[in-house]
Amino acid sequence: MDMLKRRNLFLAVTLLLVVAIVAVSAVILARGPRESSVEIVSHNQDGTLVVNDLNDGQMTIPYYDIPANSYKPDDFQDEGNGVITYEGGESYVGINVNAKSGDIDWAQVAESGVDFAMIRVGYRGKEDGNIVLDTNFQTNITGATEANIPVGVYFYSKAVTNDEADKEAAFVLEQIRGYNVTYPIAYFWEYDTTDDGSVDQSSRTVQCNGDQVTGFIDTFCSKVELAGFTACYYATKSMAYEKLDLSKLTNYDLWYAEYRSKPSFHYDFGMWQYTQEGNVPGISKSVPITLALKKYPK
Repeated sequence: MDMLKRRNLFLAVTLLLVVAIVAVSAVILARGPRESSVEIVSHNQDGTLVVNDLNDGQMTIPYYDIPANSYKPDDFQDEGNGVITYEGGESYVGINVNAKSGDIDWAQVAESGVDFAMIRVGYRGKEDGNIVLDTNFQTNITGATEANIPVGVYFYSKAVTNDEADKEAAFVLEQIRGYNVTYPIAYFWEYDTTDDGSVDQSSRTVQCNGDQVTGFIDTFCSKVELAGFTACYYATKSMAYEKLDLSKLTNYDLWYAEYRSKPSFHYDFGMWQYTQEGNVPGISKSVPITLALKKYPK
């Protein structure tokens, strides 16, 4: 191929690329702002959905006939300095703390604009299975309450039976007796991993499957709701899609965790934890930040 033909071929390919880019841009401009963070591409015969996820692209997820997330992506704004706001309706800024957060100046936290605090009551050991009270629980819940910060609480579970989940709920309800808990009582259940991301084989939860974990969540949350409190459960995108049966958890709000500038999850959630590295006056260490996207108590 002589030099002239090569040059003409190059120009033709370049022109096609420019046309394609212009066409894609025109389509994007014509359709306007994206209305949903998760757009359905197709329904599969096996009961799954192919979706276009704002953060993770095309993926296949389970389909449930349950409420979907109606939050518009453009209503979440990154204000810089690790602060994200929601402009599509009510929202409240929260933190979650435990003994690892250190000593907290709750008056300073209140002055910083924090609307609520989720305080760890305790946890179950991943190897011995013992329930342990968070050493700073009483100090934190008293300090937050005295600073007029509404509180919720959470328990970090390693339950392997429904009976253990029931006992965890009973433990939490006993510990919060006498305190004014208006935000949700939340249930954290996660698989343990090693530094390389693989499953921690030493953890007592290693053999638990998704149906069992769904049962633990339901057991804990139903006991909490029966006691007159609002219950919720914590999950990441992979945990919620790949392990849990969300159709069995519709009585409880999802506390969704995704560390991006906008949440992208198909089904409805009540709170969104968007970072683990928040900086809050009055707390010397970084803490997770959550947006509650509704008013509690419900």
